[in-house]
Amino acid sequence: MKPVVPRGTRHIKTLTKIINYLHEVGPRNTRQILEHINTTTRYGSTPSEVGNLLSKYDYFVKTEEESVYSALSGSYNVCVWGLKD
Repeated sequence: MKPVVPRGTRHIKTLTKIINYLHEVGPRNTRQILEHINTTTRYGSTPSEVGNLLSKYDYFVKTEEESVYSALSGSYNVCVWGLKD
């Protein structure tokens, strides 16, 4: 059962898109969620907006961290997010 998004939030379309994506494919990291939002919507989103939505609302739970390697910036950790049961 998917959670119901509250009315009156400024980012309701982005929040709904994240919930539907995680419901369909399961836990994903922050970069994968941002990439999905930016490729499937016209308006896109910023990394800070997605991070704030994931941490602010209690629909999401941080499951783990995984390392991401980049040729330019080395390696860094990103959070893996899932839906709360």
